[in-house]
Amino acid sequence: MKLHFDHALVTQLLAHAEAAKEHTPTFDQLYEPTFLKDGKETQSPSYDDIDLTKVPAGLMLVGDNGIYLMSNGKPALKDPERTGNLIAYAFEADPQKQPDDWWHVKQAAFGGDDGAEFLAAKAIRNALEATKGGRFWLDVSPTRISSPYLAPPRRKRALASKK
Repeated sequence: MKLHFDHALVTQLLAHAEAAKEHTPTFDQLYEPTFLKDGKETQSPSYDDIDLTKVPAGLMLVGDNGIYLMSNGKPALKDPERTGNLIAYAFEADPQKQPDDWWHVKQAAFGGDDGAEFLAAKAIRNALEATKGGRFWLDVSPTRISSPYLAPPRRKRALASKK
């Protein structure tokens, strides 16, 4: 299902993540050995076991009360207009704007469980460039997430010269 987000807000969230020196891991990233503090070995890591400077910059696609994007940068980017972190809701799954439909969209796109998926900064940057002048979008299903990207420029063929 294609989900649309405010382009300027996603740009702001990505800028925050890329400027941060530390990043909050998703649950899945807790189990990535390269993010553990030096010398730490564990079968059941906690957030205290993670070196937050090793977690890469990016956004988290969160499915719980709607579907939204948020920066993984620390400290968190606070919303100046309300309590909590600044987030970019998918227009189709915003409980405030779609009070009758957001839950069904969340179930169809994200699945029944709540959670967060990490989206690398480079992928978000490429998708922002590809959607410049319009709404940022992600194609989301319970088993995959894809984003738009610009194809690399085609190389011009050298014309054979006639002698």
